[in-house]
Amino acid sequence: MKNYLKIYAYIYAIFSLIAFLLAVYIDRNYAVTIPVRNIFWGSIIISLLLALSLTVFKQRWGNGVMNVIVGYLIILPTTFVLRAMFGNVLFRTTFGIYLLGLIYAIVYSLVILYGSIKNKKMETKLNELLKDQKESNEE
Repeated sequence: MKNYLKIYAYIYAIFSLIAFLLAVYIDRNYAVTIPVRNIFWGSIIISLLLALSLTVFKQRWGNGVMNVIVGYLIILPTTFVLRAMFGNVLFRTTFGIYLLGLIYAIVYSLVILYGSIKNKKMETKLNELLKDQKESNEE
C-alpha cells in the first residue's frame, strides 16, 4: 500500500501539471475556458488508474501475461476521462480517443518489452552466478 501511494503521488504530480498546462494552452489559443474542477477530479481519477495499473503490472502473483492484460484494461478508461475533462476541445471526433488508445497500447507494449529484456539480462546474470558458485563449491 505504501508503494502504491508513492507511485500515485508521483503520477498525480506529473499529470496534474500537464493537465493544467494543457488547459492554459487551450484557454489562450482557443478562448475556451475549462473548469478547474474537471481538471482536478480528472487528474485524480487518471492518477489512480495509472498507479493501480502499474501496481498490477508489477505484481509477482498470478500469470504474468494476465497481469499485463489486466493492467492495460485498467488504463483504457483514461481516454474517456480525458474526454470528460476537456470536452470536445481536445477530441473533436471519436477518432482522437481511438488514436490515444492506440498510443497507450504502443507505450504499454514498449514498457513490457523493456521489462522482459531487463528480466532476461537478470536471468542470465543469475544463472552465471549460480554456475560460478557451483564450480567454486566443487573445488
